[in-house]
Amino acid sequence: MNYKSIQALALSLLFSMSTFASTEKNDSTEVANVVLRKWLDGSYLSSQIFLGYQYYNFPNSGANEFVVKRGYINFSKDISPFIVGRITPDITIDQEGDGEGDVELRLKYCYMQFKIPTWSFITEPSIYIGQVFTPWIEFEEKINRYRVEGAHFLNRIKQTPSADFGVTFTTLIGGKLDSDYRKLVNSRYAGKFGSIAIGIYNGGGYHALEKNSNKTFQWRVSIRPLPKSLTGFQLSATGVIGKGNTNLSPQWNMKSIALSYEHEWFNITGQGYSAIGDYAGCLIDETTGNSLLNKGNSAFAEIKLLKKKVSLIGRYDFQNVKSNGNWLHSTRYIAGIAYHLTGRNKIMLDYNQLVHSNNHPLADEQLFEILLELAL
Repeated sequence: MNYKSIQALALSLLFSMSTFASTEKNDSTEVANVVLRKWLDGSYLSSQIFLGYQYYNFPNSGANEFVVKRGYINFSKDISPFIVGRITPDITIDQEGDGEGDVELRLKYCYMQFKIPTWSFITEPSIYIGQVFTPWIEFEEKINRYRVEGAHFLNRIKQTPSADFGVTFTTLIGGKLDSDYRKLVNSRYAGKFGSIAIGIYNGGGYHALEKNSNKTFQWRVSIRPLPKSLTGFQLSATGVIGKGNTNLSPQWNMKSIALSYEHEWFNITGQGYSAIGDYAGCLIDETTGNSLLNKGNSAFAEIKLLKKKVSLIGRYDFQNVKSNGNWLHSTRYIAGIAYHLTGRNKIMLDYNQLVHSNNHPLADEQLFEILLELAL
């Protein structure tokens, strides 16, 4: 066989191998795509990011910075018609310790949802197991949709974490409200006569290690007394029975009553609470170790303008803590304006002022923010 024949044979073999490899690669890719499509069927991916610019004004100094306040990436998967899995990483800034200032990734939610068939007045009940939402904050965040500004009242003063390790049961009461209300006002917790959520948790919140053997019981009951004539009005009660998350396990009991009214063009809420201690175990007498009595109230209002493209918001938080026979007052005022881009995406300008009583050990604060919420 001469050189030209050998060259021709070699080229023919290379071409055949390349064609076979390409065909095999295409077949493998197609198989992988089929498997991936099947795995992703019934899967949902979304994100929510809070970022912006902040200017702090303290009594003797000021500071400003660009920030990524929070970031959530939600992935959920319908495993079966009655089982759903969800995992939500939480991006935040480390505020203490050796990693202070680092951008860190932690888990906010990681749970399995088991859907239970509707039975009589019990509508769409579900059990959530794992790192789950707690009864109150999840409900309140569906009315006051401005978490971009900061934590809601009971979460901010450490009276209830937004998520924890444990089990949550939820259900609507008496069927669901009509589709017009769910489309124009609120589709979450839209039970015709209200909703219920109860659960048992570690107690320290999703961002804390369990430091004692105690488990906390938390609950919420929301009643819609006039579903036809005053559809958006709800009366809610929530509470906690447990211990603060420290080795000393100080008492932590909390009860709260709230009124809310949701409308296509405005939202209003009012809330009052009374408690002994808090979930972090911080509100204690340093001498005796006994939990401190604390109480307070909060109000929130949103008015929608210009075809709902603009919202004016205001919030008032008041907390009173009894320490060494004296009451220590803290009052927070929040005012803001938001421009809604599309969906839940918005740009917001707000002013936040925290004022303490003269006998309070902490200094007053003022904060100006320009914030952006991205919900993809």
